[in-house]
Amino acid sequence: MSVVVDLQLFEQGIGIVAALLVFSTFYMRTMQRLRMVAILSNVAFAAYGLLLHLWPLLVLHCALFPLNIWRLVQMRRTLRDLKSARSGGFDLTALMSHFRLETHPAGTVLFSRGDVADKAYYIARGEIALPDIPAELGEGDFLGEVGLFTSLRQRTSAALCKTDVALYSLDEEAISTAFFQHPSFAFHLVSLISDRLLANQALRTAAPAERDGEAIESQRRIAGTV
Repeated sequence: MSVVVDLQLFEQGIGIVAALLVFSTFYMRTMQRLRMVAILSNVAFAAYGLLLHLWPLLVLHCALFPLNIWRLVQMRRTLRDLKSARSGGFDLTALMSHFRLETHPAGTVLFSRGDVADKAYYIARGEIALPDIPAELGEGDFLGEVGLFTSLRQRTSAALCKTDVALYSLDEEAISTAFFQHPSFAFHLVSLISDRLLANQALRTAAPAERDGEAIESQRRIAGTV
């Protein structure tokens, strides 16, 4: 008799723990913690359903358990990518399906100052000069992203191909899709635009003697704000 009572108390205890875990999710302030508590509640409810032969409850939480784990893995991966994007180490290979390859010979004017900004570019090969800044960009640099986010949608500098170049272009629709599917890309682009605006401001306020220094040259490479 005591064994039966102890088993019933054990079953009720598991049910209470599961309920408390679900209740606590309403106090979670971060999605990571919410998912972790949800995983624990899935285990508790699955055990409760198994002990009491509540098969629908068991099936439900057995199905939710891997889903919550997968969502938690996705969140942690996104956070890792965001940290990588902040440090400048964002990997663009995941976005290549959104890009369109363009090739241009040396001497091509990619766009002129005042043109409508309808694309951003990623330089896969070659060098591009921005004579109005002035700045030079090369392999691995972004180009033209700032104009897409201004109200006038205008280029603030011309872009001239110094060498034969291979570019991956990204129009506004593709950028919107990439923002939705890859939040780390959005974070990387915002960081890049912020860095370039700060670099441009530094170039405008720098003394003439400083403009010839190596520090200014490195800033000019960053300051591809077009």
